[in-house]
Amino acid sequence: MQTVHDLVRLAASRAPRQLAIVDDRSGRKLAYAELLAEIDRVAAGLAQRGIAAGDRVATCLPNLYDHALALLALDRLGAVPALINARLKPEDVGELIRQGAMRAAIVAADKAFAAAARGALPPGAPVITAGGIVENSTDLAACAGDASALPAYARPAPDATAFVFYTSGTTGLPKGAELPQRAAEARLLYMATQCGMRHGTHNRVLGLMPLFHVVGFYSVLLGALGFDGTYYVCSAFDPAKAVDTIERERITLLYGTPTHFHAILSAPNFAREKMASVETVVYAGAPMPGPLLDRVGQMFDGRITNIYGTTEVMNALYMPNPVGRPHTYRPGYYSQVRVGRFGGSVHDEAPVGEDGELLVDASADATFTRYLNRPDATAAKLQSGWYRTGDIAARREDGDFDLKGRVDDMIISGGENIYPEEVEAALLQHEGVRECSVVGAPDQKWGEVVVACVVAKAAGLAETDLDRFLRGSRLADYKRPRVYLFMDELPKNATNKVLRRVLRETAARAAEPMWST
Repeated sequence: MQTVHDLVRLAASRAPRQLAIVDDRSGRKLAYAELLAEIDRVAAGLAQRGIAAGDRVATCLPNLYDHALALLALDRLGAVPALINARLKPEDVGELIRQGAMRAAIVAADKAFAAAARGALPPGAPVITAGGIVENSTDLAACAGDASALPAYARPAPDATAFVFYTSGTTGLPKGAELPQRAAEARLLYMATQCGMRHGTHNRVLGLMPLFHVVGFYSVLLGALGFDGTYYVCSAFDPAKAVDTIERERITLLYGTPTHFHAILSAPNFAREKMASVETVVYAGAPMPGPLLDRVGQMFDGRITNIYGTTEVMNALYMPNPVGRPHTYRPGYYSQVRVGRFGGSVHDEAPVGEDGELLVDASADATFTRYLNRPDATAAKLQSGWYRTGDIAARREDGDFDLKGRVDDMIISGGENIYPEEVEAALLQHEGVRECSVVGAPDQKWGEVVVACVVAKAAGLAETDLDRFLRGSRLADYKRPRVYLFMDELPKNATNKVLRRVLRETAARAAEPMWST
């Protein structure tokens, strides 16, 4: 087992003079030997301010250079960073700190966030702020100490909690998934086995994904550092600046969401030749619309991979070379998956071709151990050695898997099961659709009707245009939306996931005239 600190330490022993991290705001740069020394200095400073091994420490920051250092220093110290989404409201951040029994917090230099942290922590607990001092807080940039006073690194037990990462929380406050020390290698390894990333100092990685997300930390930051590469901080995503950075720094790996790639390709300074250095393109978080995926394939020469995973298990399935091929997924290098029958136990496996719930082997090293202070939620998700994803899938004859959406999102209309993602995939092929989300609305005759919530690229797109388009597609007629709602934007949570429950409420009001008379 290699821990996060082990992976950084080993990289420093292999390539001490190799550039490890570059700050986009200040221009600060650290080679690996310097990074290792700076991690010790920051760890010593945190220890001087009362943070000890085993303490759970909340961090709520964007992709800052100092945030990356603080996370690595907390890990070096033996504390447990709990990475909270920086886009949450201060009161929600405070509640997560309270629920998680945190012993310290590192937040932005903002009065509301500092007050929320101080009110949720035990009296006198350290409140450290990035970007300045707020009401007697400690400035993170000045938080350094004498590294010689720091105890030698003690390798923790494999099952000891290393980090806490929070789920997306589309139905309430997110749950904290406890990730064990043994998870680090597996959560890094898939970048090579599934995505084709090669080990070596040639790697130059742009940090598009947020550090408070498992992808941003393990796949991007640790992916760069664990493979002897360079991590380029992206503290605030600006598409034009991202294009300039890719060209100037000869970035080799881009890992982002479809939204990131759409913005980069739409930047006024974008040009295909500026992407010439990119060897590896990875996207996750949402399906990529067909026209966008086609353009990504045209504009990048590098290998493209689509990743399916969760905070709890990291990467369970992946789709290599997705451009122009059926969207089927295969298990990852360390993953064992199966499809369980709806309503059955995890041992009741569905036959090939039958829809059921996707289950992932929970004994894999990458898997979380529990939800922080949520035994009820843990028991619902971890059963007899399997993790219940809540996603609908079907196993194919060739061993690949078709993903069809969330169990809770399935629409039942006239006794037929309709998966929103299938309808959305068809709608997203229309050149006039920017975004869409499909939900069910109550109907007296059919039980539910399909409602499409659409964000158009330009004014003038009509329901008849979309209906005519779908009639000419491969989508079965009974799956076509019966109601279209055109919206300026889709409601989303702090991690940019669509809030279907909000759309269901809106769709129910819109569809009510169809069945109330």
